[in-house]
Amino acid sequence: MTKKVRVSVVFPQDLWEEFTKRIPRGERSRVIAEATRREVRVLHRSESVQRLGALQGALRRKYGEMPPSTRDIHEWREKRDADISGLR
Repeated sequence: MTKKVRVSVVFPQDLWEEFTKRIPRGERSRVIAEATRREVRVLHRSESVQRLGALQGALRRKYGEMPPSTRDIHEWREKRDADISGLR
């Protein structure tokens, strides 16, 4: 079981009133924890995307723009499929 800590947070009054109307007493901590976990995940992904963008920019500056490889991949797959089916 995960260790738990007690925290104090401040909500806007209208949000808290809506929250208490919709979420039963015994469920509130769990709902807040799950919502916080989702938000932390979103922030983590956003930071990862920003780091990836910076890395892509650095690679473009170092190596220049790379040509798209979709045509090559399509040709490789066609050749592979033909080899597998015995058409070549």
